[in-house]
Amino acid sequence: MHMAEAERRINQVKNDVDEIWGKLTDIGKVQVEHTKQLRTLNDNVAKVWTTQQQHGDRLNDLDAAVAGLDEKLSEMRVTQLSHEHRLTKIDNRFAQIDKRFAQIDERFAGIDQRFAGIDQRFDAQDEKLDLIMQALNISAN
Repeated sequence: MHMAEAERRINQVKNDVDEIWGKLTDIGKVQVEHTKQLRTLNDNVAKVWTTQQQHGDRLNDLDAAVAGLDEKLSEMRVTQLSHEHRLTKIDNRFAQIDKRFAQIDERFAGIDQRFAGIDQRFDAQDEKLDLIMQALNISAN
């Protein structure tokens, strides 16, 4: 091998090494940029995860609150049914009382008729007494 050939090869290797170093430098810069981006992404993912955890906690709280409301609604339904049962009993009692008042009204109507009959008899007696007093020439004073 000649000296010129060896020098050309050495220059070629030097050029190749310089080019490789240049590419490695570019790669290093890209890696630094990627590292920054990965850190930013990692921070963002951590924030999202924290937010999701908070949302999960809130959802658990809401689930517990809804379960509590559901339990209260069930209690209210039971109470409402109890009240409905009691009101039905009261309605039935009022219906019985109304029926008794209707019977009492009928009895009073019968008593009113009897008093009307008695009034008519008293009127007839008054007329007879007036006639007797007239016949005997007795004044009412």
